[in-house]
Amino acid sequence: MKEKVIMNEWKRKDVFEFFNNFEDPYAGIITPIEITIITNYIKNKNISITEMISYIILKSVNEVEDFKYCLEDGNVYKYDKINLSLTVLNSQNIMQYTNVIEYDADINKFLKTFRKEKHDAELECKEPEQLSANKIYISCLPWFRVISIKHPSYLKEIDSVPRITWSQIYERNSKKYIDLAIQINHSFQDGYQLGILINKIKENINNLA
Repeated sequence: MKEKVIMNEWKRKDVFEFFNNFEDPYAGIITPIEITIITNYIKNKNISITEMISYIILKSVNEVEDFKYCLEDGNVYKYDKINLSLTVLNSQNIMQYTNVIEYDADINKFLKTFRKEKHDAELECKEPEQLSANKIYISCLPWFRVISIKHPSYLKEIDSVPRITWSQIYERNSKKYIDLAIQINHSFQDGYQLGILINKIKENINNLA
């Protein structure tokens, strides 16, 4: 479900109109996230680290209202649910994209869809699905830490899709961390909203304990 935003009634109208005129309105941050609780939680469970981190991130995005506003055909809509598309590698180590994986707060239902779409994407070449605006892109760089990242974008066709990438797991003081990179369209979110999202991610990780 989605609802068209009446621009004159939207609290972000002036900020949106300012950044929406930029050729490149994208902004991004990178922050460390402790995931010790996640790694402990999935022990002896049939859940991978990729599945669990993807679920936590998507759950958190769906719990932050400002991440439910999307640009679609030149208009702004508010969706009731945000989904995800995942990058995966096929057997030849070539990057592929999943179909849109629908969010479900029930982790078992989510994992069932996640695993099917991930498996299908690993078997065939797919380009990113372009039709739906209510989604995030999630990818992983498990081979190294991330201190800077630049995502390719269609600057002639601006979108509002957040791009979220997490890094190789590393240890600090006997605790496990990832570097989490988040790119947003500045027309829709600022540092304040990113702070809310990051705190929500940390909260949902802590709730696993």
